[in-house]
Amino acid sequence: MPAPKRTPSQDEIKKSVDSSHTPISNWKDLHGKLESMRDSGWIFRGVSSPTHYLVPSIGREVVYGQYKLAQEQRLFEEFKNRAIALVNDPRFDDWDWLAYAQHIGVPTRLLDWSVNPLVALYFALESDADTDRVIYAVQYSKYIHEVDHRNTSPFANTKEGRFTAPLAFDRIRAQRGMFTIHPHPTKVFHPDGLRSFLLKQSLVKNFRKRLFKYGIDHWHIYPDAHGLGLQLAWQFKNKVGLGSLFV
Repeated sequence: MPAPKRTPSQDEIKKSVDSSHTPISNWKDLHGKLESMRDSGWIFRGVSSPTHYLVPSIGREVVYGQYKLAQEQRLFEEFKNRAIALVNDPRFDDWDWLAYAQHIGVPTRLLDWSVNPLVALYFALESDADTDRVIYAVQYSKYIHEVDHRNTSPFANTKEGRFTAPLAFDRIRAQRGMFTIHPHPTKVFHPDGLRSFLLKQSLVKNFRKRLFKYGIDHWHIYPDAHGLGLQLAWQFKNKVGLGSLFV
């Protein structure tokens, strides 16, 4: 009888991720890599540092302290009690509320992804940090199962999987969002078939301007007054798209 397969440690998973990044040399190179994933079965996630592994925000103990399930559930209930002032839809279940919480910055057990690789690139480039950036990609239709989110609570779900939230939320709609859920949120998500692309910090400024030309900017990602303010601040800082007076 063969020995059971050993589960790698978290440090081993991180080392595996670090060693598997595909470096991107320029915009044409990135475009070529994305062309190889043209079918609709892929999702993408951009992060602002190679040290930002696929760990849900609620499980980032360096930021929020030791993870405790009871505290996560209490935070979620408090969110719902307050968010009812912003959204009041009797059709929403806890999965919908959790997706909304994730998209407005509340720590959750979700990771958000996009079916649009340029949206993932935006999030990789959004920060002004002096760091390299990473885009993750996985063929969800092959490697990530769809959770039964209509017949169980997100806190009773025991397997990593994916789900799509309703398009009632402007940001989810604009970002072409999809979510993965993680019952053990302190652990690095490392599904089979995961790919990652490393963008050196020296590429960030040029890639941001290219994204702007493609219409992927703050106001596209955050289609509200806050997004408009962020976008105009970025254009003013970079003297882009504001007319000949800024040339």
